[in-house]
Amino acid sequence: MNKQTKGAIAAGAAALLLAGGAGTMAAWNSTQSLGGGTVSSGKLTLSTVAGSTGWKWVNGPQVGQAFNPASDLLVPGDQVAYNAVVAIGAQGKNLSAKLTADAASITGTNGLDTALTNVVTADVDGTSLPTGAGGATVTSAQDNKNVNVHVNFTLPTSVAGTTAQNGTVNLSNFAVTLTQQ
Repeated sequence: MNKQTKGAIAAGAAALLLAGGAGTMAAWNSTQSLGGGTVSSGKLTLSTVAGSTGWKWVNGPQVGQAFNPASDLLVPGDQVAYNAVVAIGAQGKNLSAKLTADAASITGTNGLDTALTNVVTADVDGTSLPTGAGGATVTSAQDNKNVNVHVNFTLPTSVAGTTAQNGTVNLSNFAVTLTQQ
């Protein structure tokens, strides 16, 4: 036999050995169902309870009285609160969400919209929810409960010059957002 033929036979034998070792030939296997069942997800919902919204003064001689955005004018140092009751849907063992004011829903003129600060707090039946940077924390413990939401707006005393003077803030589309953490 010549060298080329011997080389071809050796290459063919090597290919057969490699193919057999790659497991492409007959291989045993078995499958068993583990019966894992169905996995479901929770939910996070927020809806305003009809007739539960309103404005109140938070400071000054009129504290606790109704604030009328159509006729009452803010000056630096004033604080007003927008209050609403919201129904919460919060299902999920490890669910934690932050209730915040939606900055995109606050628009205005003459810098009043950017000068106003807001802090969101909330309570259920008089028990305050934990509040941190940005808002109140909601967990699955508040599922199917009505939560009292308070958004305190402050025109800081640090506003100086003509900033925010004769300005308006449009809150007709004002919203709060519940976002999972």
